[in-house]
Amino acid sequence: MFKNDYFLDRELACGCCGKNLFKDDTLLRLIRVRERFAKPMVITSGYRCPAYNVNLNATMSHASGQAVDVQVALGRAYRLIQIAQEEGFTGIGVRQKGSIGSRFLHLDDLGSIPGERMRPTVWSY
Repeated sequence: MFKNDYFLDRELACGCCGKNLFKDDTLLRLIRVRERFAKPMVITSGYRCPAYNVNLNATMSHASGQAVDVQVALGRAYRLIQIAQEEGFTGIGVRQKGSIGSRFLHLDDLGSIPGERMRPTVWSY
């Protein structure tokens, strides 16, 4: 096991059932990002069970346990994107419209899947 001083299990757990099947490799990558970012990171979504994910009409990255959404905006978002790319996150979704509190970055470390986006990739919501 490894030391995690930054993220609570409940932050990374499914919002509907409380299961936490977040992948260790992804968590280690997220910890490295947090250490370099040197600022608190508010997690708005981590692991999602398949039923909750379908209910949200979302892609399966969160249900794989390899994705997280981080509330962040403005210059901090720009810096977080840089660090996340350098630490091996291969999917970065950017939502920077609306109120500051509703802005976030999606980070995942999925590999390329035939017929889907080639990795690395960045998209907007």
